[in-house]
Amino acid sequence: MTNSQQPTPPPADKAYLARSVQRKLRDVSVSVDFERLSYIDAPRPEQRHWVTNRAVDELVEQLRHLDVTAPGYVGGASRREIDPGQWSGSTATYVDGELLIEDQQVMQDWEIPLMRRMAEVVAAGHGDVLEIGFGLGLSAGFIEDCGVNSHTIVELNAEVADVARAWAATRPESDIVIAEGSWQEQTHRLGLFDGVFWDAFPTSESEFDQYVLRDSTVAEAFFPFAAAHLRPGGVFTYYTNERDSLSRRHQRNLLRYFSSFGVELVSGLRPPDDCEYWWADSMCVVRAVK
Repeated sequence: MTNSQQPTPPPADKAYLARSVQRKLRDVSVSVDFERLSYIDAPRPEQRHWVTNRAVDELVEQLRHLDVTAPGYVGGASRREIDPGQWSGSTATYVDGELLIEDQQVMQDWEIPLMRRMAEVVAAGHGDVLEIGFGLGLSAGFIEDCGVNSHTIVELNAEVADVARAWAATRPESDIVIAEGSWQEQTHRLGLFDGVFWDAFPTSESEFDQYVLRDSTVAEAFFPFAAAHLRPGGVFTYYTNERDSLSRRHQRNLLRYFSSFGVELVSGLRPPDDCEYWWADSMCVVRAVK
């Protein structure tokens, strides 16, 4: 048989080389178009077909899930822009179970169940714990209630750091250190810990844009620092901003720095209708292991 007489590939093979993947449902249509046919250039076209279809199916499932769950959100309120001032010297206002800095809702007491469970996760080994962000002191109190060997708290805002020092003074039997400053400044001065807890608030519009809007999770920038300051087998937990599961991107970023992780839900959360930073009745708690 000459080259001109070679048979053409069967239709199934052509499907594997499709330039687009489409899903059309009753309420939504999704189309992914490949401008370059070699995009996701797997050794075999069947492999490319399988992984791209799986990715689109996951997107469709996520949209379906959001359609079901979004009506259950509280109304929430629009966040005001963070003034380009010096967060460390800004006034901290504590009122009605809420901490306000630069007109931002930094923490509210609806987080109590979440903070309690995160504290239990990070303090389970009863060792040395590093906590980033004091806020209302909710997690700090729960960590101490669990019984730990030592407790180091990094807090950027000067007035909140003063509140943290006053709180620590009421527990003279505990080994508590308050390190005033940003986590970016303080972590390289610190040693190793058995547990690391992160619940910091973005202190500028640029941080909000990067950490909240662009990163896979608000704590992503801190992952390498947490891993660097954990002893082998140590545990890291953090405020996730994830309602009921972790995205694949989030999981991949965790596994860059930690050997394993587990996820559980804290349900029954009740953020108020005017909450600016969370609207759902649950949030994921992560236990990442060094």
